[in-house]
Amino acid sequence: MRYGKCDLQYQSDPKLGFGCMQVHRAIQDISLPQSACALGMFDGVHVGHVMVLENALKEARLQKIPSVVVSFANHPQFLISKTPTQLLSTLEERLARFEAMGFDHALILEFDDWLKNLSADAFIELILMRHLGVKSVTVGYDHRFGKNRAGDSDLLKRFGQSYGFSVQVIDPVRTEATLPEGGGQIVSSTLIRKLLAYGDVELANTLLGQHYHITGKVEGGLQRGRQLGFPTANLHITAHRLIPGNGTYAGYATLLDKTYPAVCNIGLCPTFEDPVGKRVEVHLLNYEAGDFYGNPLTMHFTHKLRDEQKFPSVQALIQQIQRDCQQAQVYWKTQSTL
Repeated sequence: MRYGKCDLQYQSDPKLGFGCMQVHRAIQDISLPQSACALGMFDGVHVGHVMVLENALKEARLQKIPSVVVSFANHPQFLISKTPTQLLSTLEERLARFEAMGFDHALILEFDDWLKNLSADAFIELILMRHLGVKSVTVGYDHRFGKNRAGDSDLLKRFGQSYGFSVQVIDPVRTEATLPEGGGQIVSSTLIRKLLAYGDVELANTLLGQHYHITGKVEGGLQRGRQLGFPTANLHITAHRLIPGNGTYAGYATLLDKTYPAVCNIGLCPTFEDPVGKRVEVHLLNYEAGDFYGNPLTMHFTHKLRDEQKFPSVQALIQQIQRDCQQAQVYWKTQSTL
Protein backbone atom coordinates (compact mmCIF):
# COMPACT_ATOMS: atom_id res chain seq x y z
CA MET A 1 0.00 0.00 0.00
CA ARG A 2 1.34 3.43 -0.90
CA TYR A 3 0.49 6.82 0.50
CA GLY A 4 1.19 10.46 -0.34
CA LYS A 5 3.91 11.72 -2.64
CA CYS A 6 6.79 9.87 -1.03
CA ASP A 7 6.07 6.60 -2.81
CA LEU A 8 7.23 4.60 0.22
CA GLN A 9 5.64 1.37 1.31
CA TYR A 10 3.70 1.74 4.55
CA GLN A 11 4.44 -1.20 6.83
CA SER A 12 2.17 -0.72 9.82
CA ASP A 13 -1.40 -0.16 10.91
CA PRO A 14 -3.00 1.93 8.14
CA LYS A 15 -5.25 3.56 10.75
CA LEU A 16 -2.26 5.67 11.79
CA GLY A 17 -2.21 7.17 8.31
CA PHE A 18 1.46 8.04 7.95
CA GLY A 19 2.47 7.95 4.30
CA CYS A 20 5.93 9.48 3.94
CA MET A 21 7.50 7.69 6.89
CA GLN A 22 7.57 3.92 7.12
CA VAL A 23 6.29 2.73 10.49
CA HIS A 24 7.41 -0.68 11.76
CA ARG A 25 5.88 -2.36 14.82
CA ALA A 26 8.30 -5.28 15.19
CA ILE A 27 12.01 -5.76 14.57
CA GLN A 28 11.20 -8.51 12.05
CA ASP A 29 9.49 -5.87 9.89
CA ILE A 30 12.61 -3.85 9.20
CA SER A 31 16.01 -4.66 7.73
CA LEU A 32 18.25 -1.78 6.73
CA PRO A 33 21.82 -2.16 5.44
CA GLN A 34 22.67 1.26 6.92
CA SER A 35 20.95 3.93 8.99
CA ALA A 36 21.35 6.89 11.32
CA CYS A 37 19.30 6.25 14.44
CA ALA A 38 17.78 8.24 17.32
CA LEU A 39 16.81 6.33 20.48
CA GLY A 40 14.28 7.41 23.08
CA MET A 41 10.71 7.42 24.36
CA PHE A 42 10.32 11.09 23.31
CA ASP A 43 7.11 11.64 25.27
CA GLY A 44 5.89 15.13 24.39
CA VAL A 45 8.80 15.61 21.94
CA HIS A 46 10.10 18.59 23.93
CA VAL A 47 12.97 20.90 22.97
CA GLY A 48 15.58 18.50 24.37
CA HIS A 49 14.13 15.60 22.39
CA VAL A 50 14.16 17.72 19.25
CA MET A 51 17.92 18.17 19.56
CA VAL A 52 18.41 14.40 19.69
CA LEU A 53 16.12 13.85 16.73
CA GLU A 54 17.61 16.65 14.64
CA ASN A 55 21.13 15.34 15.20
CA ALA A 56 20.12 11.91 13.89
CA LEU A 57 18.61 13.57 10.82
CA LYS A 58 21.80 15.59 10.31
CA GLU A 59 23.92 12.44 10.46
CA ALA A 60 21.63 10.76 7.94
CA ARG A 61 22.02 13.66 5.53
CA LEU A 62 25.80 13.81 5.94
CA GLN A 63 26.23 10.09 5.35
CA LYS A 64 23.41 9.89 2.78
CA ILE A 65 21.75 7.00 4.58
CA PRO A 66 18.16 6.47 5.87
CA SER A 67 17.11 8.04 9.16
CA VAL A 68 15.24 5.99 11.76
CA VAL A 69 13.80 6.76 15.18
CA VAL A 70 13.42 3.91 17.67
CA SER A 71 10.77 4.39 20.34
CA PHE A 72 8.11 2.49 22.29
CA ALA A 73 4.38 2.13 21.80
CA ASN A 74 3.82 2.13 25.57
CA HIS A 75 5.83 3.88 28.26
CA PRO A 76 8.30 1.48 29.95
CA GLN A 77 7.11 2.69 33.35
CA PHE A 78 3.76 1.01 32.68
CA LEU A 79 5.54 -2.33 33.06
CA ILE A 80 8.31 -1.39 35.48
CA SER A 81 6.41 0.78 37.96
CA LYS A 82 3.15 0.27 39.82
CA THR A 83 2.37 3.97 39.29
CA PRO A 84 1.28 4.62 35.68
CA THR A 85 3.02 7.54 33.99
CA GLN A 86 0.79 10.39 32.83
CA LEU A 87 1.63 10.87 29.16
CA LEU A 88 2.25 14.15 27.35
CA SER A 89 1.51 12.70 23.92
CA THR A 90 -0.13 9.78 22.20
CA LEU A 91 1.69 7.41 19.87
CA GLU A 92 -0.10 8.99 16.91
CA GLU A 93 1.06 12.45 17.96
CA ARG A 94 4.66 11.32 18.34
CA LEU A 95 4.60 9.64 14.95
CA ALA A 96 3.21 12.80 13.38
CA ARG A 97 6.11 14.81 14.83
CA PHE A 98 8.68 12.27 13.64
CA GLU A 99 7.26 12.34 10.14
CA ALA A 100 7.00 16.14 10.08
CA MET A 101 10.67 16.35 11.01
CA GLY A 102 11.55 14.17 8.04
CA PHE A 103 12.37 10.71 9.35
CA ASP A 104 12.37 7.87 6.83
CA HIS A 105 11.53 5.13 9.33
CA ALA A 106 10.07 4.73 12.81
CA LEU A 107 10.56 1.46 14.68
CA ILE A 108 7.93 1.41 17.43
CA LEU A 109 8.44 -1.47 19.83
CA GLU A 110 5.99 -2.81 22.38
CA PHE A 111 7.71 -2.65 25.77
CA ASP A 112 6.82 -6.12 27.01
CA ASP A 113 8.50 -8.74 29.20
CA TRP A 114 10.72 -9.87 26.32
CA LEU A 115 12.06 -6.41 25.71
CA LYS A 116 12.26 -5.68 29.42
CA ASN A 117 14.55 -8.69 29.88
CA LEU A 118 16.64 -8.17 26.73
CA SER A 119 20.21 -7.42 27.75
CA ALA A 120 21.79 -4.15 26.72
CA ASP A 121 24.37 -6.02 24.61
CA ALA A 122 21.63 -7.96 22.84
CA PHE A 123 19.67 -4.75 22.23
CA ILE A 124 22.64 -3.28 20.39
CA GLU A 125 23.52 -6.44 18.49
CA LEU A 126 20.01 -7.54 17.52
CA ILE A 127 18.11 -4.30 17.00
CA LEU A 128 20.67 -1.64 16.20
CA MET A 129 23.24 -3.66 14.28
CA ARG A 130 21.41 -6.60 12.72
CA HIS A 131 18.12 -4.96 11.79
CA LEU A 132 19.04 -1.28 11.46
CA GLY A 133 22.64 -1.51 10.28
CA VAL A 134 23.46 1.60 12.31
CA LYS A 135 26.32 3.83 11.21
CA SER A 136 25.32 6.55 13.67
CA VAL A 137 23.38 6.48 16.94
CA THR A 138 22.15 9.60 18.76
CA VAL A 139 20.91 9.52 22.35
CA GLY A 140 20.24 11.96 25.14
CA TYR A 141 22.76 12.37 27.95
CA ASP A 142 20.74 10.19 30.35
CA HIS A 143 19.41 7.54 27.98
CA ARG A 144 19.39 3.99 29.38
CA PHE A 145 18.32 0.75 27.74
CA GLY A 146 18.42 -3.00 28.18
CA LYS A 147 17.63 -5.21 31.16
CA ASN A 148 17.81 -3.32 34.46
CA ARG A 149 18.70 -0.20 32.44
CA ALA A 150 22.27 -1.48 32.20
CA GLY A 151 22.97 0.09 28.79
CA ASP A 152 24.14 3.68 28.42
CA SER A 153 26.10 5.90 26.04
CA ASP A 154 29.43 4.49 27.23
CA LEU A 155 28.35 0.98 26.24
CA LEU A 156 27.17 2.26 22.88
CA LYS A 157 30.54 3.91 22.31
CA ARG A 158 32.44 0.72 23.12
CA PHE A 159 30.36 -1.21 20.61
CA GLY A 160 30.76 1.61 18.12
CA GLN A 161 34.53 1.49 18.36
CA SER A 162 34.48 -2.26 17.76
CA TYR A 163 31.91 -2.39 14.99
CA GLY A 164 32.34 0.91 13.21
CA PHE A 165 29.44 3.17 14.11
CA SER A 166 29.55 6.61 15.71
CA VAL A 167 27.69 7.67 18.84
CA GLN A 168 26.53 11.23 19.52
CA VAL A 169 25.39 12.11 23.04
CA ILE A 170 23.31 15.27 23.30
CA ASP A 171 23.96 17.38 26.38
CA PRO A 172 21.03 18.39 28.63
CA VAL A 173 19.03 21.47 27.69
CA ARG A 174 18.43 23.81 30.62
CA THR A 175 15.67 26.36 31.04
CA GLU A 176 16.54 29.91 32.05
CA ALA A 177 13.23 30.27 33.87
CA THR A 178 13.18 30.29 37.66
CA LEU A 179 11.18 27.34 38.97
CA PRO A 180 10.20 26.31 42.51
CA GLU A 181 13.18 23.93 42.39
CA GLY A 182 15.49 26.80 41.32
CA GLY A 183 16.81 28.19 38.06
CA GLY A 184 18.64 26.33 35.32
CA GLN A 185 16.55 23.18 35.54
CA ILE A 186 17.10 20.48 32.92
CA VAL A 187 14.25 20.23 30.44
CA SER A 188 12.58 16.84 30.82
CA SER A 189 9.20 15.21 30.38
CA THR A 190 9.05 14.83 34.17
CA LEU A 191 9.53 18.57 34.70
CA ILE A 192 6.89 19.40 32.08
CA ARG A 193 4.44 17.06 33.79
CA LYS A 194 5.00 18.90 37.07
CA LEU A 195 4.45 22.28 35.43
CA LEU A 196 1.21 21.15 33.81
CA ALA A 197 0.01 19.70 37.10
CA TYR A 198 0.62 23.15 38.65
CA GLY A 199 -1.32 24.70 35.76
CA ASP A 200 1.73 26.57 34.43
CA VAL A 201 0.96 25.86 30.78
CA GLU A 202 2.92 28.88 29.52
CA LEU A 203 6.25 27.63 30.85
CA ALA A 204 5.38 24.05 29.88
CA ASN A 205 4.72 25.29 26.34
CA THR A 206 8.15 26.95 26.27
CA LEU A 207 9.84 23.69 27.21
CA LEU A 208 7.72 21.72 24.76
CA GLY A 209 8.33 24.15 21.91
CA GLN A 210 4.61 24.06 21.11
CA HIS A 211 1.24 24.51 22.81
CA TYR A 212 0.31 21.59 25.01
CA HIS A 213 -2.88 19.99 23.76
CA ILE A 214 -5.24 17.14 24.51
CA THR A 215 -7.76 15.48 22.23
CA GLY A 216 -10.99 13.89 23.33
CA LYS A 217 -14.25 12.74 21.84
CA VAL A 218 -17.14 15.08 22.60
CA GLU A 219 -19.71 13.35 24.80
CA GLY A 220 -22.98 14.31 26.39
CA GLY A 221 -22.91 16.17 29.70
CA LEU A 222 -25.26 17.73 32.22
CA GLN A 223 -26.04 20.69 29.90
CA ARG A 224 -25.04 23.14 32.64
CA GLY A 225 -22.98 25.25 30.27
CA ARG A 226 -25.88 25.60 27.86
CA GLN A 227 -28.18 26.58 30.74
CA LEU A 228 -25.70 29.28 31.77
CA GLY A 229 -25.49 30.61 28.23
CA PHE A 230 -22.07 29.11 27.49
CA PRO A 231 -22.49 25.67 25.86
CA THR A 232 -19.47 23.46 26.38
CA ALA A 233 -18.04 20.35 24.77
CA ASN A 234 -17.34 17.70 27.39
CA LEU A 235 -14.23 15.79 26.37
CA HIS A 236 -13.61 12.14 27.07
CA ILE A 237 -9.84 11.89 27.59
CA THR A 238 -8.12 8.52 27.27
CA ALA A 239 -6.58 6.93 30.33
CA HIS A 240 -3.06 7.99 31.35
CA ARG A 241 -3.13 11.22 29.32
CA LEU A 242 -1.97 14.13 31.44
CA ILE A 243 -4.67 16.74 32.04
CA PRO A 244 -3.49 20.13 33.33
CA GLY A 245 -4.31 21.07 36.92
CA ASN A 246 -7.78 22.28 37.82
CA GLY A 247 -8.60 25.78 36.64
CA THR A 248 -9.78 27.82 33.67
CA TYR A 249 -7.54 28.18 30.62
CA ALA A 250 -7.50 30.18 27.40
CA GLY A 251 -6.41 28.73 24.10
CA TYR A 252 -7.80 27.50 20.85
CA ALA A 253 -9.59 24.37 19.73
CA THR A 254 -9.60 22.44 16.50
CA LEU A 255 -12.83 20.76 15.46
CA LEU A 256 -13.71 19.30 12.07
CA ASP A 257 -10.60 20.90 10.51
CA LYS A 258 -11.50 24.38 11.78
CA THR A 259 -9.90 26.45 14.55
CA TYR A 260 -11.75 28.49 17.17
CA PRO A 261 -10.69 30.61 20.15
CA ALA A 262 -11.69 28.69 23.25
CA VAL A 263 -11.94 28.65 27.01
CA CYS A 264 -11.43 25.38 28.83
CA ASN A 265 -12.50 24.61 32.38
CA ILE A 266 -10.94 21.65 34.16
CA GLY A 267 -12.23 20.58 37.53
CA LEU A 268 -15.13 19.51 39.73
CA CYS A 269 -17.68 22.33 39.20
CA PRO A 270 -17.68 23.21 42.95
CA THR A 271 -20.27 26.01 42.65
CA PHE A 272 -23.04 23.45 42.21
CA GLU A 273 -24.37 21.43 45.13
CA ASP A 274 -23.97 18.16 43.27
CA PRO A 275 -20.34 18.33 42.06
CA VAL A 276 -19.38 15.71 39.49
CA GLY A 277 -16.05 14.05 38.89
CA LYS A 278 -13.20 15.89 37.21
CA ARG A 279 -14.32 17.16 33.82
CA VAL A 280 -12.71 18.83 30.82
CA GLU A 281 -15.20 21.31 29.30
CA VAL A 282 -14.41 23.47 26.27
CA HIS A 283 -16.41 26.52 25.16
CA LEU A 284 -15.83 27.62 21.56
CA LEU A 285 -16.09 31.40 21.38
CA ASN A 286 -16.97 31.87 17.71
CA TYR A 287 -18.88 28.68 17.05
CA GLU A 288 -22.38 29.04 15.58
CA ALA A 289 -23.08 25.64 13.99
CA GLY A 290 -24.95 22.70 15.49
CA ASP A 291 -24.02 19.98 17.97
CA PHE A 292 -20.90 17.93 17.36
CA TYR A 293 -21.28 15.00 19.74
CA GLY A 294 -19.05 12.04 18.91
CA ASN A 295 -16.46 14.13 17.05
CA PRO A 296 -12.87 14.53 18.27
CA LEU A 297 -11.93 17.99 19.54
CA THR A 298 -8.39 19.13 20.36
CA MET A 299 -7.83 21.82 22.99
CA HIS A 300 -4.54 23.75 22.73
CA PHE A 301 -3.64 25.54 25.98
CA THR A 302 -2.00 28.96 25.74
CA HIS A 303 -2.26 30.30 29.30
CA LYS A 304 -4.13 29.92 32.56
CA LEU A 305 -6.83 32.47 33.36
CA ARG A 306 -7.54 31.54 36.97
CA ASP A 307 -7.66 28.78 39.55
CA GLU A 308 -10.80 26.77 40.12
CA GLN A 309 -13.07 28.43 42.64
CA LYS A 310 -16.48 28.11 44.23
CA PHE A 311 -18.74 31.08 43.58
CA PRO A 312 -21.39 32.34 46.00
CA SER A 313 -24.09 32.17 43.32
CA VAL A 314 -24.72 31.00 39.79
CA GLN A 315 -24.98 34.63 38.69
CA ALA A 316 -21.48 35.32 40.03
CA LEU A 317 -20.23 32.32 38.10
CA ILE A 318 -21.86 33.62 34.88
CA GLN A 319 -20.21 37.01 35.33
CA GLN A 320 -16.80 35.38 35.80
CA ILE A 321 -17.27 33.20 32.72
CA GLN A 322 -18.04 36.36 30.74
CA ARG A 323 -14.76 37.90 31.94
CA ASP A 324 -12.91 34.68 31.08
CA CYS A 325 -14.27 34.73 27.54
CA GLN A 326 -13.38 38.41 27.12
CA GLN A 327 -9.79 37.75 28.18
CA ALA A 328 -9.54 34.82 25.78
CA GLN A 329 -10.92 36.92 22.92
CA VAL A 330 -8.39 39.70 23.59
CA TYR A 331 -5.55 37.20 23.51
CA TRP A 332 -6.85 35.64 20.31
CA LYS A 333 -7.07 39.01 18.54
CA THR A 334 -3.48 39.91 19.48
CA GLN A 335 -2.08 36.77 17.84
CA SER A 336 -1.22 37.12 14.17
CA THR A 337 -0.94 33.36 13.91
CA LEU A 338 -1.27 30.36 16.22
